[in-house]
Amino acid sequence: MVTILVLTKSSEAHGAVPMSPYCKTCTIPNLCNRVVNGATNWNEAMVKSIDACTQIAYRIQNVTSSILPQITGVEPQTRIAIQDICKEAMDGAVSDLKEAMKELNKNDQGSMLTNLASLHTDCADALEQFGIKFLPLTKVVSHYIKYMSVALSVAQTPQ
Repeated sequence: MVTILVLTKSSEAHGAVPMSPYCKTCTIPNLCNRVVNGATNWNEAMVKSIDACTQIAYRIQNVTSSILPQITGVEPQTRIAIQDICKEAMDGAVSDLKEAMKELNKNDQGSMLTNLASLHTDCADALEQFGIKFLPLTKVVSHYIKYMSVALSVAQTPQ
């Protein structure tokens, strides 16, 4: 028991951030904790979660047009199709995330959750389907899916 107390005190001394109550059921608790860091209520945690997802969706939009042309080993029409799929998916994601934020502000949790549940994984699916392992894009798309998982988890946390 003394060892546990010493370890707990030691981790607190090194600046370990306590687990947010909005992340207790999340499958990615460390990421969730970073996303909602400092949120004092569920609404703040949701705003932070939706904002984080939106920022990544914007990054994917920017990255898609500049990076996909650099992918080699696929037919040009395949590359264009993937670029179109990713652009359309992230346009839809940004639109749904903006709607989710509006619904959150209106206190309409059902509609907010519906908008969040539209994960828009088409870009990730297209990359996987064609076996594209282009790290800059696959990495940011993977981050997007993880952040969306966090947002959905926070959304379903009892208030």
